[in-house]
Amino acid sequence: MENAELARTKRLPICQDTGMAVVWLTIGQDVHFTGGSLKAAVNKGVEEAYQGSYLRNSVVSDPVFERKNTLTNTPAVIYTEIVEGDQVVIECAAKGFGSENCSRIKMCKPAEGVEGVRDFILETVKLAGPNACPPMVVGVGVGGTMDYAAYLAKRALVRPLDSENENEQYRQLERECLEQINQLNIGPMGLKGRTTALKVNIEWFPTHIAGMPVAVNINCHVTRHKKVVL
Repeated sequence: MENAELARTKRLPICQDTGMAVVWLTIGQDVHFTGGSLKAAVNKGVEEAYQGSYLRNSVVSDPVFERKNTLTNTPAVIYTEIVEGDQVVIECAAKGFGSENCSRIKMCKPAEGVEGVRDFILETVKLAGPNACPPMVVGVGVGGTMDYAAYLAKRALVRPLDSENENEQYRQLERECLEQINQLNIGPMGLKGRTTALKVNIEWFPTHIAGMPVAVNINCHVTRHKKVVL
């Protein structure tokens, strides 16, 4: 709590891992960009933000071989979606990897049903334990394809903590999972207690008759994200 208060009052990072930038661009189809590459502009903005705020550069240029720091915290992970309208919605998250490394995906069988989804969520949180720096936020993606379920899980992490799922069945599942997670006695920073998670957010999408992909993306208690509308 003292660390959080110092970060707030002195405007300092609450953790040394200031994350990999994940950016969602929701672009109205009437918007036209000029003057260069949109991707380059986003990465330039990320670079300036990290260097100007003296945040740690944590991105390496190659994931397997050289693993050389890019020194700009770029490239960012960028998602784009075209919608009706003339506005641009920019959402950014600084995703730390202590919790990211605890994330998992499973291609469940349809016969496993809601119990299979719930069990996989709880199993993932148990395996994460203190490594995800709880109390955590648990993002869950169900449906689509393997890759799209992972995308939905990431998207779920930026849903406001005071929001509720619009679907009654998924809303109830979120509540049940949160209650059971908080009975695991992992507690804040793994020191035991009744608050292991702050929220479980589930996003879903139609899927194939033969499958039921489930992805769980975990965030630590520092759920850093921001949304602006242009």
